[in-house]
Amino acid sequence: MVATIVLGILIAAALGYALRTMYRSFFKGEAACCSESCSSCSAGCNSSMQKALDEGYRARVEKIEKMAMRGTIDVDGMTCEKCIYKVIKALEKIDGVKIAAASLEKQSAEIGLTHEVDENLLRETLRKAGYSAGSVTLN
Repeated sequence: MVATIVLGILIAAALGYALRTMYRSFFKGEAACCSESCSSCSAGCNSSMQKALDEGYRARVEKIEKMAMRGTIDVDGMTCEKCIYKVIKALEKIDGVKIAAASLEKQSAEIGLTHEVDENLLRETLRKAGYSAGSVTLN
């Protein structure tokens, strides 16, 4: 009987963690990382988390494409979902950047702008977040 109770508690804890992760990923736009340290993120992220991330990226890019002013920034150093979250949040804190989307596959970020933003400010913001910015294309 004690073993059944302990097993039930473990299952409930695992389910709670899974639901929390899904909630944060889908509704709050936060992404989880395979590990706390991006440089040691070698375990690989699960496919359901990657699918949620891809869907969020597509939705953000669709919004960006509808904006009159937008841009693309090459970003070096992203290795996992946590990196994507950090890049998006850093860029969205800049006055003039309404929405951002980042892609591990493309190693770049898309931004939707409300008004002109200095390219050097974009690069510096990414540098402070721990990444290096390559070319910046604003249109």
